[in-house]
Formats: sequence, C-alpha cells, structure tokens
Amino acid sequence: MKLTKSALNKHLKQLTNEQLIELVKACYSSSKDMEKFLAVRILGDEAVVPLFEQYRQKVEDEFFPKRGHGKLRLKEAKSAIAEFERLTGNEKYSLELKLIYVENGVEFTLAFGDIDERFYYSMTSMYADMIDAVNEDETGARFDEYKERLEAIVSRTRGIGWGFHDALDDLHAQLDRN
Repeated sequence: MKLTKSALNKHLKQLTNEQLIELVKACYSSSKDMEKFLAVRILGDEAVVPLFEQYRQKVEDEFFPKRGHGKLRLKEAKSAIAEFERLTGNEKYSLELKLIYVENGVEFTLAFGDIDERFYYSMTSMYADMIDAVNEDETGARFDEYKERLEAIVSRTRGIGWGFHDALDDLHAQLDRN
C-alpha cells in the first residue's frame, strides 16, 4: 500500500503535538539523508554551508582526490550534485557545485589529455545548465557572479579535442549579458 500526500495530511492533522514531535524525531533517526534534510529545514544556511563543503569534496574527489588518482565517476559526481539540490533546495550552492564540476573536468582533461565523448558531453551538458541558469536570472546578479569563471572555462579549453571547446564557445555565446 502506498501512502498518498492527502492520506498523510489527514493522518498528521489527527496527531497531537507530542506525537508529531516523536514522528519527526523518528524520521531524523531513520537515515542520514533525513537527518541532513531536517537540519537544512530547521537550521537553514547554518546547515547548508557545511553540507555544501561536504558535497563539493565529493565532486572534487571524483577528479582530484587527496590521495591517489581520480576515478572520474561522472555519475557519482552528478549524483552528489542532484542529492545536494534535493536535500537543500539551495539554488546558489547547487549552481556552484555544477560550475565546480565543469571546472574540475576541464582541469582533469588538461592534466591527463583527451578523455572520451561521454566525458565531454557530460561537461558540455552541465555547462549548458549553467548558461541557462544565468540567463534565467532577470536581475543580472548571476551574470555578474559567474561571468569570469564561465569565460575562463571556455578559454582554458582551446585546443581540446572532440569539439569540446567549440561546443562551450557556442554555449557561452548564448549568455545573455543583460
């Protein structure tokens, strides 16, 4: 049997304040993800910033771990970004993680040479997400915040194969400079 939102809502309305507190405490203890989710909901930025640093490290470790060589598990890095986004709903730090992903990907290919089409597609796709997010901001604040780093990514990819630089350059040309 699946619990629907309406059935959950109906049941929660029947609980006493003490029962609700016990339910939230049980949820908190049920999993690390629930613990993180509740911390963000209750503590706000006080919980988001340390979580961001934790997820930033997860992304960076796929490219340049503190020990050994990067495993380049792009799916793991992208999953970390999606998980952070789901847990926090914090757009600013989610965008930062996406940009860190692309920046590390560029540094990885500069350090170790051409990778493969799948790798470049993943980097280009994430860069496109960044361009879209910057363009969606009507205030121009995101443009001001990210323009130099977005330009640096394109600049650093000159000479990289698989049409990577050209794809990023085309996307960068779509940047709305408000």
